[in-house]
Amino acid sequence: MANTKYSTLFKLAIMSGARQGELLGLKWSDVDWVNKQIYIQRTFNNGNWYDVKSETSNRRIDLGPSMVTSLRKWKLECPINALDLIFPNETGNPINHNNLTNRYFYPALEKAGIGKIRFHDLRHTYASLLIEQGENIKYIQTQLGHSTHTITLNVYSHLISSTNTEAPLRFEKTIFEASRHCEGTKTKKGSMANP
Repeated sequence: MANTKYSTLFKLAIMSGARQGELLGLKWSDVDWVNKQIYIQRTFNNGNWYDVKSETSNRRIDLGPSMVTSLRKWKLECPINALDLIFPNETGNPINHNNLTNRYFYPALEKAGIGKIRFHDLRHTYASLLIEQGENIKYIQTQLGHSTHTITLNVYSHLISSTNTEAPLRFEKTIFEASRHCEGTKTKKGSMANP
């Protein structure tokens, strides 16, 4: 059961970009199964509950179907707990973040042959991959819970490629197709005026 819990937790960290404290504070009532989202409303850090960092940190994060399936499977195994936590410890309370990293995260990295990274780097991985696949920076900002897209750009601008061979192709296609459309309209109008 512990393996499923932590593999689901680590997968959700990568697939949502949520902060560690946000993940540890997640409750089953925060899952919107219909819209495939998790609702970030609180955080658990250093043994205490907190409101989220800002108004924009209070957000809904979109999940893919594979992640939703993993959550559904874990829900069937997850022990019922008074706090309704998605990832409770053995006593039904939130997981201690030091225990999480030292007992489970670092050993999982070692087992996978990955060098030692911070748990927070999973959030950076999420953002980096969204940028790499060309997602809109405003969308990335809302998913990460940054207060402005400027913050997102400041943190991740080094990942945004300075070259993009596809952009000029799309631009030319838009311009020339619009131009051809206008030419065709003029020709049709002209031919109607002079039968």
